[in-house]
Amino acid sequence: MLGNAAPTSYDLRFSLLGIPVRVHPLFWLIAAMLGWSSKPELTVNWVGCVFLSVLVHEMGHALVARHYGWPPEIVLYGLGGYAQFSPSWGHSTSRAVKVLIAGPGAGFVLFGLVCGLEQVLISNQLVIDERWLWVYVWIHFMKDINLWWGLINLLPVFPLDGGQISRLLFMHWFPRSGYATALKLSILTAGSFAAFAFHFGQQYTAFMFFILAVESWQALRGEGRF
Repeated sequence: MLGNAAPTSYDLRFSLLGIPVRVHPLFWLIAAMLGWSSKPELTVNWVGCVFLSVLVHEMGHALVARHYGWPPEIVLYGLGGYAQFSPSWGHSTSRAVKVLIAGPGAGFVLFGLVCGLEQVLISNQLVIDERWLWVYVWIHFMKDINLWWGLINLLPVFPLDGGQISRLLFMHWFPRSGYATALKLSILTAGSFAAFAFHFGQQYTAFMFFILAVESWQALRGEGRF
C-alpha cells in the first residue's frame, strides 16, 4: 500500500510459489523504526514478524490474482507492500473484490495458526521455560500485526484494501457517483480514526490517517465534487 516503489540495486529479490517478490530497502528501515527497541534482539524479532506478516498478506492477493489468470508480482515497500498485476481478461467487480479481501484474509488465517501454536506451547507447559521466551515475544508481535493491522486495513480508507473495496462496490452500484461517494466515506473514516488514535495517544497512527484523509479530500476536489 501507499504508492509504488522504483527498483533499486539494494532490493532483495526472490521467488515464492512461483511468484516474484521484491523487497525495497525502505521496507526494512521503516519496519525497524516502527518497532525500535534498546534491545536489538527485540527489533530484529519485530522486523521479522512484519516481513512474514506483510509477505503472507500480499501472497493472499497474489495467489487469488494468479488463480484468475493475472500474473502477479509482490513488492514490499514503506509501510507495507502491494501485489501488482494486470487483469487483462475475465475482470469483474466480484473477482477484484475477492483479490482485495484475500490479503487480510490470509493474515487472519496466519493469526489463527499463531494462536494455535500458542495453545500448544501452553498445553505443554512450555510457557514457564525461559528458553522459549523469544517465541512468546514472536507470538505477541505476530498476533498484534495480523489481527489489528488486518482490521485497520479493511477500513474504507484510500489506499487501504478496504478503501479499494468500497470504491469498487460503490462504482458498481452507482457508476456516476460511486467514486465520489467512496472518497467522502474515506475522508469521514480516516478523519474519525485519526481523532480516535490521537485521543488514545497514538500520534503516529493519528498523523498517518490525517494524511490519508487529506489525500482523499484532494482527490475529491479533483473530481469537482467538493
